[in-house]
Amino acid sequence: MLKSIEKIKGLGVYQSYSKPTGTQDFGIKNLIYGWNYSGKTTLSRLFAQLEAKSANPDLAGCEFTFVTADDSVTEKNFSRCSLSVRVFNSDFVRANLHFDGGSFNPILLLGKESEEAQRKIDDLSKRIKRSEEVQHKLDGKFEELKTRIAQAKTDTAKFIRQHLKVDPYTATHLAQDVVAVGVLDSQLLSEKELADALELALTPDSKPSTVEELHAAPSIADIHKEAVTVLAATPSFSNTIKHLEDNPAVERWIQGGLALHPYAGTCEFCGNDLSPDRLGAFRAHFSKDLADHKERVDGLLARAKAAFYSLSWPKAAELNAQFRERYTAATEALSTSIDAFNQAVKKLADEVKRKADDSRKAMTPTPLAAGLENGIKDAANAVNLVIIQNNELASNFTKAKAGASRQARYHYVQQFVDDQAATGLEHEKTRLSNRSDRLKAYAARLRPVISSLQAQISRAQQGREKINERLASMLGSEAVQIQVVKDTSGQDRFQLIRKTGVVAKNMSDGERTAVAFAYFLTKLQEIKPAEFRETIVYIDDPISSLDANHIFHVTAAIRALFFQQQDKNAPWQTTCKQLFISTHNFEFFNLLREIKPVTNSKGARLYLIRRIAEKSSTLEDMPASLARYQSEYHFLFEVIHRFHQAPDKTVHEVLMLLPNAMRRFIELYTYSRLPGPKDSEQVDERAEILFGVERAKRILKIFHYFSHGNTLDRLAGNAELIFDLEHAVKDLMEAITETDKPHMDALIAATQS
Repeated sequence: MLKSIEKIKGLGVYQSYSKPTGTQDFGIKNLIYGWNYSGKTTLSRLFAQLEAKSANPDLAGCEFTFVTADDSVTEKNFSRCSLSVRVFNSDFVRANLHFDGGSFNPILLLGKESEEAQRKIDDLSKRIKRSEEVQHKLDGKFEELKTRIAQAKTDTAKFIRQHLKVDPYTATHLAQDVVAVGVLDSQLLSEKELADALELALTPDSKPSTVEELHAAPSIADIHKEAVTVLAATPSFSNTIKHLEDNPAVERWIQGGLALHPYAGTCEFCGNDLSPDRLGAFRAHFSKDLADHKERVDGLLARAKAAFYSLSWPKAAELNAQFRERYTAATEALSTSIDAFNQAVKKLADEVKRKADDSRKAMTPTPLAAGLENGIKDAANAVNLVIIQNNELASNFTKAKAGASRQARYHYVQQFVDDQAATGLEHEKTRLSNRSDRLKAYAARLRPVISSLQAQISRAQQGREKINERLASMLGSEAVQIQVVKDTSGQDRFQLIRKTGVVAKNMSDGERTAVAFAYFLTKLQEIKPAEFRETIVYIDDPISSLDANHIFHVTAAIRALFFQQQDKNAPWQTTCKQLFISTHNFEFFNLLREIKPVTNSKGARLYLIRRIAEKSSTLEDMPASLARYQSEYHFLFEVIHRFHQAPDKTVHEVLMLLPNAMRRFIELYTYSRLPGPKDSEQVDERAEILFGVERAKRILKIFHYFSHGNTLDRLAGNAELIFDLEHAVKDLMEAITETDKPHMDALIAATQS
């Protein structure tokens, strides 16, 4: 519960307000009276900030302190305070009464909640619309890319179908192969591998022939090893002939001829006789050891010559085409190895031949190059490897051909995948699809929110009938009424209509205030009773621009909602925690203070807001003189009379009130004396009749000059005119005394009682 406002600084007319000493704490019912521009609405805005729990930009920089039963609420901690507050003021009217549509039928939005909900709906609907527009563009780009990719797939599938003679092979088959290739390493083939695969894949279905493997068994190492021994050996000679020893060719010729002439006789060459002695000398020269050595050398020479190696192999054309190149290379390597081997054999044979020609000379054969035999064997094995592969192909031709076709196909599929990755089309398509999906999901999340907000508006409109009842009560049977209509989007909206059924355009300020106040009261009834009993309500001028008859209806509505009795003998109780009502209308003020609890109860308080300087107002207890009057007329006279009696007019505390008091008092006095039709005569005309033309002009000049919102500014800037104000008051008091002394005496007596 709020006990008091201890201070307000930097807020409108409350530049440096402190609670006046002795001012009562707030009660259950608090009535605040003040003229226009005194600071009532500003005070209500301070309460509204407690309701919103958030800073009002219009109140930025101000300081305040509310004292509660438990603690103090300030500008620093108000957002965390637990007080439940509801405020009706001009801000509430503006926030809850809007007309949309321009020149077409106005649609009324009632309630901050409904207005905020509709604003959110409009915003969310725009977001969904933008989302759908972007989705449409994305989907268009997606379809364009999809078409391009589909065409690329169709073209690639056609190429594979025609190039590999695979039928059927469509874009669907290609898509399946793309998936298969995607889980494998790159399937790209080298140019040679692709050519081989294509060759086999396109081979006619007739089975290729097989060829025999090679069997290579070259031998030279053992012969060379024997040659090392044989060539190093020299035979022993018992009776050598020097001439033959020096001439190996002659020696070989004679050695060969001995076999032809085993006995002495005629020489076949020269025809001379070959004596037995000469024949014996020759036989002595050629010993058995020499013969044995010669036999070994000749045998070695024969084996060396026989070591020459030759090998035949199938022609390359006999193999499947894909193996021919490798086969040719392998056989060329084999041929080279055989040539190297045979060159070594020839060299060894030549060296043995030289030994045979000169047996007495010890020789050493040239060492063999390493790996001559293994070179041939290894080369033959390489050839056989190709032959084996060729023969395996021949044995599994159908399967091998299918594998080659798959290799070539996967190669082209891999090329397609790589090309697509390079162009980025698939990535872009995926990106567009993902973005479109996100936008669809975003819109899908917003639609339930819109539905929830629409339900919230629908719930708010359920109070329409109650609002209509209040409007009929406040404004009479000719009052505007609310009906529910559908807007262009099919949503329910409030629309104000007249009794005739026409749309209520150009509503008066009073009608607008009445509609907003009826809505405010209806919204309060939505609060659960237990919560409402803990709620502080502030109502600022709910009867603005309403006539006296309507003021009674507003008062009755306030009485019905905020005050109750258990029975006719029970005390009156307030249904909310605290009620604050501020007004500039004294008649309304009097009607409110008659509602129980009355002002002599400690639960009810009366306060006055008044301007005491250009930028300074004060909230204080209602003066006793004003509290005891049942009419504003008496109070106005007291303000004027006190100024008239004050010795120093320039510092008098009622100086700021005086111009408005003069204006209002003269209006009431002249109208009571000359009660003609309300609009038939103006106050100036009535004053001239009652006071005389000259005196009326002196009196009216001042209050016309210091009127309404200009009062304080003019007083602050025209201090010299205060003297004229004093004379105007003096003229007024004298005029009434001279023309209506009993009335003047009664007024003075009433203010002093």
